[in-house]
Amino acid sequence: MEPEMETNHHTEGPPRKKAKRPLDQEVNKKNITSLPYDILVNIFKHLDLKSIGVCATLCSTFNNVSKDSSLYQEVTLKYNMNKEFLESFVSKISHPKELCVEYKYCDNQSDFEDHSEFDKFVRIALTKCGEYVQSIRIDNCRNDDILLLLSECVNLKELTLYRCKSSFQSLTSITTLTSIKYVSCHFPQKIASEAIKNNELLRKLYLSDNTNVNVNEICENLSRCNEHMREIYFSERKKLRAKSLRTLGRLTKLRSLALVSGTGFECDPEDSLEQIAAGCSKLERLIIYGWKEINDDNLMPILHMCTNLRELDLRGLNITIRSCREAALSLPFLKTMDVIKCNRVKKSQLAKLKQDFMEIDIPLE
Repeated sequence: MEPEMETNHHTEGPPRKKAKRPLDQEVNKKNITSLPYDILVNIFKHLDLKSIGVCATLCSTFNNVSKDSSLYQEVTLKYNMNKEFLESFVSKISHPKELCVEYKYCDNQSDFEDHSEFDKFVRIALTKCGEYVQSIRIDNCRNDDILLLLSECVNLKELTLYRCKSSFQSLTSITTLTSIKYVSCHFPQKIASEAIKNNELLRKLYLSDNTNVNVNEICENLSRCNEHMREIYFSERKKLRAKSLRTLGRLTKLRSLALVSGTGFECDPEDSLEQIAAGCSKLERLIIYGWKEINDDNLMPILHMCTNLRELDLRGLNITIRSCREAALSLPFLKTMDVIKCNRVKKSQLAKLKQDFMEIDIPLE
């Protein structure tokens, strides 16, 4: 029997001793305030304004972070914010891209409410930051001085006015807009039309339930001055004439057209839809709601020429199932077709069409 070889456990030197930490030694723990400034800013971007304000009171580090202008790219000022909060908030914003100003809603019968304190902070924000703002929404404003300050926004791209009333003189001096949305506003005569005409790069236009807005004049101005138009939405009080609607056929880049009846569709469409179909063959979305004078024959040119249509809303028209089936057969990209409230289209006919073209969303009620 061969003798067992002894293993040398010490060929690599003596074993290392483990360092012992005294029990009473304090462990150095890092807290969140030691994170890099940029990381703290990114964390704060996930907080709402109230939470940012609370954090600002916790320590000097958080207070400094709360003042970073990148936290206030989308700014909302509301009439019911308290004075102390507004004062602190407005002092922190410097380069916002979006600004929303909300006044309290009041109808013509409501008592006048004093917003002078709130006006002061809105005025500071527009004067201080106007040149950086690219998108503005103002709700329920009746103060002409505030709306005149829109002229300070020399780089403004998107403007939304909701339930505002003013002379709106500043609107005619703005020429940089690509998107306009006016809803339930009270304009002086001609102002809205002039404001739209002066923005040659306009791409989106949304008009609904305004006072003193002449959609016939606007249609004709759009066809002459706004060749880049891609989206139009009309739901106005003024009756839209076929002659004016016909001019929209010159907008060859148009992708979305919505004509929603308020009191405005009581005329014969004549060949207006045919002219639109010929000029706007790249339409992808068409809404014609409540125009009872439109029948199958009026609609056929659209269905045959605008083969890029993906959404079709024809509620309340005087069409039959013939137009519905033709749309399903002629439009290869069609995803949605709504013909509810078309009295000449029976629900049973729609159900059969829905069964035949399951790839198209066709509401039955």
